[in-house]
Amino acid sequence: MANELITSAGTRALAADAAVGDEIAQAGAGFGELVEHTGAAVAATQNLLNETGSRTATALAETLVDVIAVQEKVYRDDGTLDTSVAHTRQLPLISFIDPVFYQWSSVRLQGRFYAQEFAATSDTHTYSSSSSFGYGNAGFGIVFGVGYMDARSSSTTTDINTEVTRDSSWGQMRMNALLEPREDVTIPKPNQVIRGPRLTLIQGAIEDDIDGGTLVGRSMSMLIQYNRRNGDPIANKAISVETNGVSWSFAGGPTAVTDADGQVEITLRRDFLGDEPDVSPGEFIVSARIGLVQNSVGVTF
Repeated sequence: MANELITSAGTRALAADAAVGDEIAQAGAGFGELVEHTGAAVAATQNLLNETGSRTATALAETLVDVIAVQEKVYRDDGTLDTSVAHTRQLPLISFIDPVFYQWSSVRLQGRFYAQEFAATSDTHTYSSSSSFGYGNAGFGIVFGVGYMDARSSSTTTDINTEVTRDSSWGQMRMNALLEPREDVTIPKPNQVIRGPRLTLIQGAIEDDIDGGTLVGRSMSMLIQYNRRNGDPIANKAISVETNGVSWSFAGGPTAVTDADGQVEITLRRDFLGDEPDVSPGEFIVSARIGLVQNSVGVTF
């Protein structure tokens, strides 16, 4: 009779937990360095832009050219051009060419970082074996007796081996920068001199038109005055009138010219029609023109 029993088992612990802290820390440090270097580059570039603008303005200011400094225009009483006198002198080139000063209006950095790490290890093996053998007899002997035999065998084998490793990280960067001219630094332009007559618009009285207790209209008188530079009135001149959103007419008839005092009167009128008209005060622009001489004024009635 024989017996045999063999058993073997083993396992290996899993790998340590996966962590992406090191990747994120490195990405954060890298982004911080990028922001620092970008800020330094923007400051250095702005310095150079300021120096370039300053040198350009200085060069333009020191360069003199023969130009027309003032163009004097004289108009006749009818608003047409009489004479034009050019006053020439040497002026710096900067009076005609604007140096452009640039600035960084905005610089933006955006970063997106991704990190992924996965690790797993598993190793298990199991081996088991069992066997037995036996024999026996009963009676007067081996020949005449009753005998028996017994044989058994068993075997088990298990083997598991798993190993997984994964590690990935990547990032995305965006940068937007806007370089544009500065609005707070400009070069003043020389003045223009225009000599000629002038138009003046003077607002008059406002009257409501009531019919049977109902407000049906509203009118306002306006005086237009035409004078020379010294203040003398200009008579017998036809004035062109334009209005937006309101009707008008000459107070003295369908057509009119300036009287001996250089004046002509017009009447603005609003008609309120319908069951529930809007009678609240309205805002309008009145313009008067003769030739190249013009003037505009806003009225409310």
